[in-house]
Amino acid sequence: MTLSTLIEKGGLTGSMTATPATQEADKPVTVAPVATVAVAEKPVQLPELLPDEDSNIRAWLAHIGETDPAIIAEVMDKCRDDLEARRYFLKRSEEVPKPVTINHPITCGGCMHFEQIDHPHFGHCAKGEPEAIAGL
Repeated sequence: MTLSTLIEKGGLTGSMTATPATQEADKPVTVAPVATVAVAEKPVQLPELLPDEDSNIRAWLAHIGETDPAIIAEVMDKCRDDLEARRYFLKRSEEVPKPVTINHPITCGGCMHFEQIDHPHFGHCAKGEPEAIAGL
């Protein structure tokens, strides 16, 4: 089926791009005349930008100090429309340091809201949090 037949029958509805290909004029044709060839391709549908990818890219932009909403929107739009740009910015987002979590027990005595009384280990919570019995 030819390209013109597909167009006439509505087989190329939607978004398609046609790329013509011709032979260069300075090379002689010895066997037969060369016709123009057209290749129709349907654009590849990109997968949606996942929420964690979106937040990683935004975290990287914040990490480098980018606060301009127009530039942030432009980067995010580019990541939604261009797979190579998305890969680039996701790779850059790996530069953002991971948050450090402290994994040790915290007691009232170590808290800044602990108000000590006459005894070295007794006191009360200045923030109003529940206290242990006898102010320990």
